Amino acid sequence: MRVIAAIALALALAWAAALGPASAQPRSSATGRLETPLVVVAAPDAASWVRFLRASGAAAREGTFAEAVKRPAAVITGDTKLSSAQLDQLKQAVARGERVVSPNDAVLDAVGVGRTPARTVTSATMQGLTGPARWAFPLSMRPLEGATVLPVATGDADAVIAGYRDLGSGRVLALGVDPFGEGRDGHELLPGIGRLASSFTGADWGPTRTGADVYLDPGSLHNGVSAAPAELARRLAGARAVHVAGWNGDNRDPKFNFDYQALIDALHARGILVYAWLEPPFVSERFWLDHPECREKNAAGKDAIGDWRKLIALEDPNCFQLAQPVYTHVVSGFAFDGVDVAELYFEPPIDPKNYTPFHPSALAQFGHKPSADPAGFTAFRTRLVTDLNRKLLQVLNGLPHAKQLDFKMTVVDNKLDPAFGEQVGSDIDALAQVARENGAALQVEDPFVLWTQGPLRYDALVPQLQSLMPPGFAYPDVNVVDREAGYPTSAMTGAELDLAMSSAARVAGYVALYSAGTVGADDMAHVASAVAGSAATLDNGIQTPWTVNVFAPGGPRYRRLLVDGKRWPAGAGVAVVPTGTHLLQWSTGSRSGPGLVRFTGELATASVTGTSMTLKYDSRAPVFAVVDRRPVDGASQANPDGGFTLPLPPGRHTVTISFATGSGERKASWPLIALTVALLSAVGISWGAVRVRS
Repeated sequence: MRVIAAIALALALAWAAALGPASAQPRSSATGRLETPLVVVAAPDAASWVRFLRASGAAAREGTFAEAVKRPAAVITGDTKLSSAQLDQLKQAVARGERVVSPNDAVLDAVGVGRTPARTVTSATMQGLTGPARWAFPLSMRPLEGATVLPVATGDADAVIAGYRDLGSGRVLALGVDPFGEGRDGHELLPGIGRLASSFTGADWGPTRTGADVYLDPGSLHNGVSAAPAELARRLAGARAVHVAGWNGDNRDPKFNFDYQALIDALHARGILVYAWLEPPFVSERFWLDHPECREKNAAGKDAIGDWRKLIALEDPNCFQLAQPVYTHVVSGFAFDGVDVAELYFEPPIDPKNYTPFHPSALAQFGHKPSADPAGFTAFRTRLVTDLNRKLLQVLNGLPHAKQLDFKMTVVDNKLDPAFGEQVGSDIDALAQVARENGAALQVEDPFVLWTQGPLRYDALVPQLQSLMPPGFAYPDVNVVDREAGYPTSAMTGAELDLAMSSAARVAGYVALYSAGTVGADDMAHVASAVAGSAATLDNGIQTPWTVNVFAPGGPRYRRLLVDGKRWPAGAGVAVVPTGTHLLQWSTGSRSGPGLVRFTGELATASVTGTSMTLKYDSRAPVFAVVDRRPVDGASQANPDGGFTLPLPPGRHTVTISFATGSGERKASWPLIALTVALLSAVGISWGAVRVRS
C-alpha cells in the first residue's frame, strides 16, 4: 500500500505541474466567458479575494501581474503595490479591452476615476440586493465622482460607492471601499459584489457540488415561494436532498394532510433525495390536541411551547409509545430516502415559560426538586436528551425497510459555546456516539448566539466536528433567518451566504441549509457553487477534495472530455469528476458516448463507450444519476431539466449502465429504450472510505 501511495503522490504532483499557469491560453470563449480562471494579482489579501470569488461561483486563482495584463480580465486588490510602469501597463491593457475589478486607490487614479471629499456612509444600495445593506459601523470614505463612473452601488445622500468606468475599449469596476479592508471578510459593506465581479469580468463558471441538504416546511413557505410540488422541485434543483417536514400527515381530516408523494415524485424526477424531517419533542398538532396528558410542562407548570413547537413529554414511556406510530407512519407511508431526527433537545432556562422538562414523569425520574439541585438537574436533562435521541433512532432502525433509509441527526453544537449547549442539554460527544451506533450522520447547528461572528465562523466549528465521526459524517447546519442585529442585511444573502456555505462545506463537502422558504431564488441558485467553493479551478483542470460538476469553458458545444487522458462520460459542456487533481481536456466533435451530468454519490472513477458507461462510486445514501440519454431499461425517468434520472443503490459499487446503439447526437428524440444496470462488484472493493451503517 505504501508503494501505491507513493506512485499516486508522484502522479498527483505531475498532474499539478501539468495544470499550472504556464499552460494558459488567455482568451475568452465563444460564450463570452473566460477560458481560463480569473486572475487575482498576488498580494497579502489575494487569497481572501480568491476564496470570496470561488464561493460566489467564479473560476479564480492567484497569479502574477504579468499574467493579469495579458488576460481579458483581472482583479487588482487593495493591498497590491504597483510601480508607475505597471500602472501604465494596466492602463494600456484596459484601453485595449481588459476588464478590471479594483478598490486600489492607485489603480483608480491611473484609469481616471475621480473622488469626492470624504464623508461618512452607513449603508449601501446595490444591484443584486433587495433593500439596503446596513453597515455595522459608520465608515468614512471618499465616494467616487459620479461624472466619471456609472454607479452600481450608492450610499447615504447618493454617495457613489462602486461603479463602472470606461476607458478605451475596456472597463473598470471601481470600488470606493475595500471589501477586505480593516479585517473584513468581503461581505460586510457590499454583499452583492462577489457575484457582480464574476459577471462583470466574464469569469468562467467554477465547479458546483451536489452537497446541500435543504429544509422545507410546506406549511411555512413565504417570500413568494410556490408550494406546488413541480415548482418547489425546480427551485431546489441544485440540492442533494430536501428534508420535508414530517408533521403534516396526521390531521384529523385527511384532506388537510400534505401530499408527500407528489413532492417526492417531483424531487426524484430531478435526481434529488427526500428525507422525512422529524422535529421531536414535537409530534403533530393532532397529537397535541388528542393527548393533553402528554404535553410537556415548563418551569411554571404550564403547557410548554417552544417557538412554534408544541412540546410532548417523550421522556414519559407511555407518551413515547403513543408518539411512536405517528413518527413511523409518515416514514413508512411514503417513498422517503432517509429520516432526519432534528433538534431533540430541551428548551433553555432563559425564560421560565420555556424552560423544560417539568412534566411529572421527568420530575419523577430526577427524583427530587430541580431547585434543590440545579447542577444535578442540568446533568439529568443532558442525559435525557442523549437517551431520547438513541431511543427514537433505534425505533427507526427497527422499521422493515430501515436498510434502504439514510439517517441523520440534527443537534446543537456545544463546542464553541459550551454554556448554551448545556442550557439545551446538548452533549455533542455523546450524541455523536448515538449517531455512530445507529448509522446516522450528524448535522450540527451553531447556536444563534454565535451568528454575529460572521459567515467564516464555520472555519472554527468544522475542525471540531472531524474527530466525532467518520469522514463526511459530520457537517454544519446553516440557518438563514432574520436576526436581531440585521447587519448587513436582515438575513444572510449574497456574498455572506455564499461564504457561509463554502466555509461550512469545506471539509466534508456537505452542508444543511434552513430553509427553502427563507432563502431567495437567486441565493438558492448559487448554493451548489458556494458548496464547491473549496475546489480550485486550474488553467487546464481541477483540484477538488470531493466529487464536483465541472463545465467546459467553451460552453455546451464541447461534448468530448478526457480526464487525465482517459475518455470520460461528459454531457454538453458538463461532467462529473471525482476527488483529486485532474487534467481536463475538452473538445468539440461527435461525443464519445453517453454523458453523466449529475450524481449524488461520491464518484471514484468512470469510463465510457459508445453504448455504455461504468461508474465506481461510494454513498451512504441511495444515489441518483442523471444521464443525457435514456438507458436501456424502464427504471429511469425523464428529468424536467433534461436527460434521464436513474436510481442506484447505496454502498460501494461498480455499475455499468447500458444504452441503445447510436451516437446520441439527436437532441429532441433520444431513443426510447430500456435500462440495464450490472452490479459488477458491491462489496470488498479496496478503494475510498467505507460508508456503511454499523
